[in-house]
Amino acid sequence: MQTTRGALLMWMIAASAAWILLLRMADSAPPSSREHQGSSVPDMKMTGFHLVETKDGAKLWEIWGDAAEVFEKEGVAKVKKISRQVAVTLYSEQGQLTSLSDRATLNMRTKDVRLDGNVTATAEPGSSLQTDSLDWSAQERRLFTRSPITLVKGGLLSRGVGMEAETNLERARLFGRVRSQVLQHRVDELRRDLPIPRKGGS
Repeated sequence: MQTTRGALLMWMIAASAAWILLLRMADSAPPSSREHQGSSVPDMKMTGFHLVETKDGAKLWEIWGDAAEVFEKEGVAKVKKISRQVAVTLYSEQGQLTSLSDRATLNMRTKDVRLDGNVTATAEPGSSLQTDSLDWSAQERRLFTRSPITLVKGGLLSRGVGMEAETNLERARLFGRVRSQVLQHRVDELRRDLPIPRKGGS
């Protein structure tokens, strides 16, 4: 019994020593090896950024920003706000969407666009949205988000989590926790359009 306890105690000491040694080795590793994952130095930096992407002579998107960083190996350009929000206009056969955000990431290979931070967007028919992040697929010409979203469309204000929509927001689907309400100005319009009831007989 005493021998078993002694062996167990020796095993616990050896395991603790090995764990401490591993922690010290990780701490003594050069910072570059620990921080390399997720950190990257841009190949190019620009200020006063404006870029137009076209396909077969038609515009896909147009972007304006205070500053941009280009990462050639990843095929990515990151545009960010300094004093003014990043402005992005997305084009499709259905129409266009003009948006503002704190940051935009352009995938130079797929031509997809991701907007992040205080995203607001307005479509040509007057529909609008607010969210924290918004993705646009160049191939499908569609918008996607998994973030909470507020959508105003046709006098209806809807809130939910996650959305898929056409570029002009004409067809939009919220995924979860959806709540909708008719906006007051639309209620007033509907009341004005109601026929005035007649008094008396026919």
